[in-house]
Amino acid sequence: MASSNYTTNLSLCAWTENDRPKRADFVSDNAIIDAQLGGHLANAGIHMTADEKQKLAAPFVLKTYSGSGESSRTIILDFAPKLVIIYKRNTPPVMVENGVTVVNCGCSGYGASGTGGVSISGSNVTVSETAAASGSRISLNSSGSQYTVIAFR
Repeated sequence: MASSNYTTNLSLCAWTENDRPKRADFVSDNAIIDAQLGGHLANAGIHMTADEKQKLAAPFVLKTYSGSGESSRTIILDFAPKLVIIYKRNTPPVMVENGVTVVNCGCSGYGASGTGGVSISGSNVTVSETAAASGSRISLNSSGSQYTVIAFR
């Protein structure tokens, strides 16, 4: 005799002592398990990719660098950031120095233009150090200055 009892959730055979399992019972149970488990595993809406897990575990990365004084510098990350914020440490975001407005911070979003002095291309973040023009300059790579980069995944 085949199974006289079945499990609640998947209706698999739940044999009793007096039941005599048949091959057809196992084939049927395996088909049910395969359909349910296969459907679950294939449902990308309920599973997270490794990249999504990384975003939750570490949504941003902090890096520091020392300015070289060159007109531009590329900071290479191990991922393509969605947003980057950079600022000169221990300095106001904007200040006036000898009549020139000096901008000591900047940001950029991936695929969008940000503030002057910061751009993103893939995993590369480029910062600028510009000379005074039109009464202002960008200072994101000033020689010897320390900078912090906050890069969001």
